[in-house]
Amino acid sequence: MKKILITGATRGIGWMLAQKAAAAGLEVILQGRNPYVLREKKLILSKKTNKVMTSCFDIRNRTAAKRELARIVDIDYIVNNAGMIADNWWEKMCIEDWDDVLATNLTGAFNVTKALTPKLNPNGQIIFMTSQAGLLGNPGQANYSAAKAALIGLTYTLAAELQRCSIRVNAVSPGAVTEMTAPVIAKLKAKYGELPVEWQLGSTEAVAEFILAEVLPTTRTGTIFAVNGNRNGYWSKPQYVPLR
Repeated sequence: MKKILITGATRGIGWMLAQKAAAAGLEVILQGRNPYVLREKKLILSKKTNKVMTSCFDIRNRTAAKRELARIVDIDYIVNNAGMIADNWWEKMCIEDWDDVLATNLTGAFNVTKALTPKLNPNGQIIFMTSQAGLLGNPGQANYSAAKAALIGLTYTLAAELQRCSIRVNAVSPGAVTEMTAPVIAKLKAKYGELPVEWQLGSTEAVAEFILAEVLPTTRTGTIFAVNGNRNGYWSKPQYVPLR
């Protein structure tokens, strides 16, 4: 039985992926920082499978992450899903919002992945959740865009480094309405009347199903997958263009 650890697994894409993974017969490890919510989610999944574990810690806390993840003997899939936003225009962005977003989206992913990489089974896979904001930039999201762009660079680098260990490293850029994106969508609707094309998002269920069907079994490594409703694909790497 394959084992999958999902960070930020108690809501949004993470929770939907956990439910789909359990239904597909995977052993699921739910990570979150609220012990009461984790216990509740475990009870729900336990009605469908007895292969559910929880790991309670704040991914920003490297010591806690290392301590809790030491209990895991082996793993097949690491899904770095946990994330946060704290949007503001550059001139108004405070230091705390910059630090919090980078600590959660980037350093948190590092803390979990660094601790678990030695425990990955052959043909295992590391998955980072990135964003179109990291690929193309997005006004008002300098901190979030920087963190998600860094994960793309990390994906390319680890894919090259870990290929010799038979470990795949990929990223997913999802478009879905979640608790995190809903407030942003509401602001955009209030401002524009209708959503810009890039914010016409799919569902968490579509993202979870895409990850299970396309990303987990892929032989690709170093790929940035994209899913938004029924629009599925991947992003090509940047190309050098001479000035003259």
